[in-house]
Amino acid sequence: MVRTGPSRIRPLSDQVIIRIPASTKHVKLVTATATSLAALLDFTYDRLMDLHIAIDEICSRILATSVPPATRLEVTFDLQDGALRISARGDSPIGTKTPFLTSWAKTILDAVIDEIEVGDEGGAAYATFSVARG
Repeated sequence: MVRTGPSRIRPLSDQVIIRIPASTKHVKLVTATATSLAALLDFTYDRLMDLHIAIDEICSRILATSVPPATRLEVTFDLQDGALRISARGDSPIGTKTPFLTSWAKTILDAVIDEIEVGDEGGAAYATFSVARG
């Protein structure tokens, strides 16, 4: 619980948001955060590795397909019963020359995550996916 005044108490959320510069070197901060949250949910080692692969792939697809290039990434983690739901969003739209999910990216993601939604909303490329504990 977080105290917001002398007598007001509000519950903590099971949501964590991280905002980083849009570069591959900063994606490691996202995977480190995911690792900590997955530990709270008792993820198996294999599912933890799946989570890392999914985050790397999704973030790299946002960086590779945003036109103009994204300058910031926002990643939201929602802790659910036995799963982690993750939404990654850039600050630029998906370009028209390169598909967000190539056939190779689809193959990788189909192997490691449970569901995915991708798109462009309000001029920002996004992907939302879930990984269950296993």
